[in-house]
Amino acid sequence: MVLRARPRLSPGLRPPSKASWRPGGRGVPVLFVLALAGILGAAEAEESTVAHTRPVWADEQTNALGAPSPDGRFLSFVDAGGNLAVRDLATGASRALTSGAGGPAPGQFAYFSVFSRDSRQVAYAWFNEDRFYELRIVSVDGSEPRTLYRNPETGFVQPTAFSPDGDQILTLLFRRDNVSQIAMVSTIDRSARVLRSLDWFYPKKIDLSPDGRFVVYDSIPASESSARDIHVLAVDGSAYGALTDSPANDLFPLWTPDGESVVFGSDREGGMDAWIMRVEGGEPVGEPRLVKRGLGRALPMAFTSDGRLFYGLRAGRTDVYLGSFDASSGALLGGVRALPSRFAGANRSPEWSPDGRFLAYLSRVGTENYGQEHRAVTVREVASGREMLHAPRLTFIERLRWSPDGRSLLLSGGDAQGRSGLFVMDLGTGEATQAVVERSGDFRGLEGDWSADGTRIYFAQLTGADRFSIRSHTVASGRREDVYQPPAGRAIIRSLRRARDTDRLAFVLADGPDDGTQSVQILDIGKNRPTAVLRSRYGDISDVEWVAGDRKLLVSAESESGTSLWTVAAGGADPTPLDAPWKRPGPVRVSPDGNTLAFSHEETKDEVWSLEFPATAR
Repeated sequence: MVLRARPRLSPGLRPPSKASWRPGGRGVPVLFVLALAGILGAAEAEESTVAHTRPVWADEQTNALGAPSPDGRFLSFVDAGGNLAVRDLATGASRALTSGAGGPAPGQFAYFSVFSRDSRQVAYAWFNEDRFYELRIVSVDGSEPRTLYRNPETGFVQPTAFSPDGDQILTLLFRRDNVSQIAMVSTIDRSARVLRSLDWFYPKKIDLSPDGRFVVYDSIPASESSARDIHVLAVDGSAYGALTDSPANDLFPLWTPDGESVVFGSDREGGMDAWIMRVEGGEPVGEPRLVKRGLGRALPMAFTSDGRLFYGLRAGRTDVYLGSFDASSGALLGGVRALPSRFAGANRSPEWSPDGRFLAYLSRVGTENYGQEHRAVTVREVASGREMLHAPRLTFIERLRWSPDGRSLLLSGGDAQGRSGLFVMDLGTGEATQAVVERSGDFRGLEGDWSADGTRIYFAQLTGADRFSIRSHTVASGRREDVYQPPAGRAIIRSLRRARDTDRLAFVLADGPDDGTQSVQILDIGKNRPTAVLRSRYGDISDVEWVAGDRKLLVSAESESGTSLWTVAAGGADPTPLDAPWKRPGPVRVSPDGNTLAFSHEETKDEVWSLEFPATAR
């Protein structure tokens, strides 16, 4: 088994700011928040307007990380091995442009890509051996790639458009200090000229006009706002301004091939629709016009020269399921059932409250950015089915943990100032405050859990040279202490989970991102050395959960055949397989009484579509 580094997705979405609710406290009813744009992402609700959509590609390899060639012959993408590849849209044949069928070196992979205007070259992001992204270019004929931009202080790059002469590439740079920059990178001398710095803010899309004079991008106009507007920037620095100024969310702008208009997505009429606006000399002309309603979870890619707009579409759903469980025997009793949630199809990552009365989970709301969903927190009263939405002012939420007193949630993610880590959300006010944050961390935040008495937070943190440590944070004083540091080597700590009633931590220890050696460890706080209770021969260990009065662990493991579940005694006895009636669940959570499983199951796929409309609509 080989553990591969996963692509770092684009940072930064901002959720809406709404009041929150906790059991017995103030709140926002479900019906009030159903108007949030795109919450169900339902493409089937399309209403025909001017433009027409056509399917382009949908199979197990489809992703929206590339773009069509301007001549319409090819579509770039990242293949299953991590190569940059192109698909012939006429024949359906695919071929790699980078390392061939054998794939890149372990831990390396291609990411975003875009074609040159003559369709002969592809610029792409490459996650390199030093674990940051660099900008590369390669010819469609598969000649040797060239590196154009490589800077360890710029952790992420995204090429978005070539200049008309092919001498420059419009590129989004995201520095490790969380400053994003719109820049032109030379294909001749490899220099980078920054056009605009946006501090912590990360645009979802930037594009260069066909004449090379203007850049369009989406931006949040003020720190207290959650809605984006479309902005324009002259490449020579002579002008800058807004093309839209609306309380709605306007995003994903792209120039039409004739350079006379900008197409963008907007929720100004409720769902996510496609709109178009004429632009002359960098100035808007008239009002935007609706061209296609009901795009669903669309991720625009690029135009072809004949006016077809290619876009990715996230199809499918993610739901939370419940099932009866016997923790003592590790057996499922009967089948599983999906929660009849008002947010059905958009829920994941359930967590039980300490008393078992409530279930909290993450709900997708609004738009997303190439896989990074805009999420809020839903708390469901299990007996009544009542749901309340909490939308803390965080740009992204990856996971959550209940505090021992049930009054707060520990959230992993990032905020609007570019800080990531752990935040404490009060269920009475809905406000999220900093707990453990870092300026240059991953937008998904840190993995953490509460101490049994709620006075401390245990968390796993990268402390240097690709090495993790477990640390504690005292909530009242902010004091930090080291709890455990693994032996020297590229050790990764993840899936941190505290026992229900004691300060015992279970976690997964992996030797490195490219090494298949993994184990489940149990650490008694105060001791220097954990105990290994399960080795990696059972698959890629993805999660752990305490069951049976903290005497056992429920372990999720991924393999080529799907997800398997195992119970293993905390003392390290041989694991017992659990006959689960599902194939690929998310993390499995067991209610405090040990009788009910909760987990999320995702059945989604990426598709590529084209949006086609007559010239009179442009």
